[in-house]
Parts: sequence; structure tokens; C-alpha cells
Amino acid sequence: MSVLTNDLVLAQTAPAANSGGPAQSWQASLTAESARDYDSALAQVTAYQTSGGNAFLANLREAWLYYLKQDYPNAAKYYNAAELLQPTSINPLLGLLNVNEAQGNADDIQKAAENVLHIDPLNYRAQMAAAYQQYLAKNYTVSLAGYRRVLTYYPDDMTALSGEAWSLYYLGHRDQASADFQTLLGVDSNDAWSQKGLALCQEQKNY
Repeated sequence: MSVLTNDLVLAQTAPAANSGGPAQSWQASLTAESARDYDSALAQVTAYQTSGGNAFLANLREAWLYYLKQDYPNAAKYYNAAELLQPTSINPLLGLLNVNEAQGNADDIQKAAENVLHIDPLNYRAQMAAAYQQYLAKNYTVSLAGYRRVLTYYPDDMTALSGEAWSLYYLGHRDQASADFQTLLGVDSNDAWSQKGLALCQEQKNY
């Protein structure tokens, strides 16, 4: 489950609104978010915290709302604040990973993924992000290891299998890559990338 979904679940499972107090502000923030009125949603988070709401939840929600606004510096600021309040919490770190991916800085994405994996070494989201960054950097031995680690626990994950296949291809292991591409095409025969990968593997055999 991505951090976006986790934040939303966290919001939806907050205490039900009552006649006043922090719960009412929290629910008002959810209502404003549903209407995409993120400024009002943020104002209600401030009201939530002012009226005695939990500081960690407030910072995490503010970060999420700024992320929705595509205000990435403020999103990062509040995810960092949430992480300081609960250093073993995964969601702030996954939020920072999302923020860095949105901004597209490869080094920051890798660092954010590693920060998650430091606390949760088997975290699917962070493992996939780290493997993909290594693949983009053409560190195919490292990306292959990353994708294979994911496949150890999620052998049905077609995205990880595709990453393994392409890493194998660029490492020159055409037979193994071909087998992966055939498995992928057995699930989706219209997958253009798997079709291309299999064709490339077959071309190599013809030389």
C-alpha cells in the first residue's frame, strides 16, 4: 500500500466528529479535502491542533495536504516534523519518498528510500523505489539484487519481475531475461515492453 493510501486511511479512521473539539475540526478538514479545498483543509488542521489535537497526526496531515497542493517544500517540512515526533514511524518517511519522487531528484529519492529501509528493511515501496533508481543509474547488478529481494516475498509482482528481466538483459543474461519476459507475456500478451524485451533477447540469439 502506498503512503498516499496510508495517509488517507489514517485520516478516515480518525475519531468521529462530535459537537466540538479536535474531532470536529479533523472531520471538517476531511470534508474540505474531498472538495479539493486544500487551504480550508489546512486551516482546519490548525484548528484541530489548537483545540488539543495530536501534534504528530496534525503534522502528518498537513504534509499530506501540502503534497496534494504540490507545495513540496512545505510537504517535506511537515513530514520531517512528524518524523521527529515519532522517529520509528514509517509514514512520514514514505511521504518524503513521495515528495522526492515528485521533484525527480535521483539522489534524494535514493536517500529517502534508504531512510525507510533503515527502519523497515523489507518495505515493499522503498525497495521498489531503490531498485528503480539503481536501474535508472545503470547499476544493473544492484537493481537486479533489489528486484530479486522483492520477488522473494512477492513472487507474483509483475513490476518487480519486469525490473528483474530488464536488469538481466542489460547484464547480458539473455536466456534468463527471455524466460522472465515470456512469463510476463503469459500474464499480459499485449505488454509492449515485454514484447520488446523478448524480441531483443531473440535478436541476440540470432547473432
